[in-house]
Amino acid sequence: MTNDPRNQQNQTGRGAAGTGTRDDAKSVAADAPGKTSSPDILAGLDAFSRRVDEEQKAHERAEAERRRKEEEEARRRAEAERARQAQLQAQRQAEAGKQNEGRRFAALEMLRKQAASRPAGEDTASRRAAAKALIHKNLLSAMHYLAEFAKELNGVLPTTEGPYAFIYPQEASQLVLSNAFADYRLRKVDGDEVCDEVFLTYQARYARPATVDVAGPDMEHCRRFLAMSRVTFEFTASKKNDFGQAVSGRFALSSAIPCEIHIRADYDAPAVLIELLNVGRLGTGRCRLAPEAFNERVADEIAKHALGSENELAKFLTR
Repeated sequence: MTNDPRNQQNQTGRGAAGTGTRDDAKSVAADAPGKTSSPDILAGLDAFSRRVDEEQKAHERAEAERRRKEEEEARRRAEAERARQAQLQAQRQAEAGKQNEGRRFAALEMLRKQAASRPAGEDTASRRAAAKALIHKNLLSAMHYLAEFAKELNGVLPTTEGPYAFIYPQEASQLVLSNAFADYRLRKVDGDEVCDEVFLTYQARYARPATVDVAGPDMEHCRRFLAMSRVTFEFTASKKNDFGQAVSGRFALSSAIPCEIHIRADYDAPAVLIELLNVGRLGTGRCRLAPEAFNERVADEIAKHALGSENELAKFLTR
């Protein structure tokens, strides 16, 4: 049995068959799919890394472009707003300029009208020279009138038509006028001797002592007013407080009251200034007249004011 040729053939066939099977298995294992070598893996990683880098850079470029566009849009909006504000400011300035231009034109028109109303060729020097001559002439005329008035007053010792007014209600009678004196002063202006001032002084005394009843703060105010007006007075307290201080009282005016009229020339800014002290009423008064507005008639109005009669001068006086 052992040496049976058929058995040997079978064994040989199985051995050959077995050997062939192992070799085929090794070949299949070497060629099996899914198996990659190390160089291929590294190449794949590098490609992936490059792709990620490129995507990151693309994203950064897109983000930078977006920011640039936003900044550009913001810059355009800011420039447009500045342009709009500048346009509004220009419009406001143009409107204000038109208004100012209208006012300037109105002022210029006023100046041109004044210039047109003046004689041709008239200038400041010639006006001052003409005003100087007019003021000098009218002051001398007023001086002669007031000197005549003082002479008549001293001879008549007239009584005023009414009492001189006062800031407080008073019981007062008419006043008797006396001791009048008129004079004038000269000075040189631009080499010419001209009349600088005319004045008239006189005294006024109440026919019966005038009385003024005041209380509280008015007592001190009345006292200061009479002192500044150079009016002599007597004060009698009618009521006192617990400390012996007067809280009310009476001022009596019985002494002669100084009265003054000063008419002064202003040759620099041509005008005539009239200043009064205790004339027509107690206290001071003044007014300023243009050279052509002052004449002998004004001197007559001053004299009427001194006599306590109705006159035009009182309308122009500032007390």
